[in-house]
Amino acid sequence: MIKGMTSIRNGIEDFLCPFENLKITQGAGDRPSHMGTMAVDVRGKIVGNREAYYAPCSVKCLWTLPSNGQAMWQSVNKVRCANGYVGIVTFVTCHDDTFNAKPGQVVKQGVQLGNMGKKGNATGVHCHIECTQSNNSNWTKNEYGIYSFDNETDLDDMCFMDNTNIIDGRGANWKYLKDVSVNSGNGVLILPANIDTWRVYPLDKKPVVGNECGFLYPSKFGGLRYDIVRKLSNNVCVINTRDYGQVQIYVDYNAGAKIE
Repeated sequence: MIKGMTSIRNGIEDFLCPFENLKITQGAGDRPSHMGTMAVDVRGKIVGNREAYYAPCSVKCLWTLPSNGQAMWQSVNKVRCANGYVGIVTFVTCHDDTFNAKPGQVVKQGVQLGNMGKKGNATGVHCHIECTQSNNSNWTKNEYGIYSFDNETDLDDMCFMDNTNIIDGRGANWKYLKDVSVNSGNGVLILPANIDTWRVYPLDKKPVVGNECGFLYPSKFGGLRYDIVRKLSNNVCVINTRDYGQVQIYVDYNAGAKIE
């Protein structure tokens, strides 16, 4: 994903890959520090570059360990994962040198969570990420003496990889939003990548210029897709958005918008 990216289908956020560039330097189960876990170490495009990573869904910070640049995050609501799971997810990130997370802090999907680093037990700049598809936040030593969740999930079962540059994915079965379809029964609205801004409107006002409550930015994300909650007319639909909630949108077919 890239900064500011969101994905909500049928009112449920998709769990996006938190990294813009992904090069796995230590995979699940690898010696020495990932034994018995599904933890993955990810660095960016350039060695030593402290790349930002972003909230893959809207999350709340459960606890922190500043000496290790470490935080545990849990989804605020149920999310959709790449393996089709829909529910609460919990994950840990580690090694952020610029660490400033606080317990209770809520971060919206697409907003920066932290930076890759080497704080704590790390030999190079990266982000250690470890996930579970549950609300179980138990963090205890496993049979190898390594801290982990009770039941962990591999990263390729968690993340949709849209707008992530996979430099080295260790041959994992990475999936994209198109690979896990969600049928609302009302179709999907597609906003083209050549449009910079698109107005959205509150439900209680006519969808005309001057009544807008905000803007979407299709070109920033290579186009946008939204499941249609309902159609109010041939040109007006209701969709769910992260920043504005449920809104009306005018479907300008002449500008390249389409419904599939």
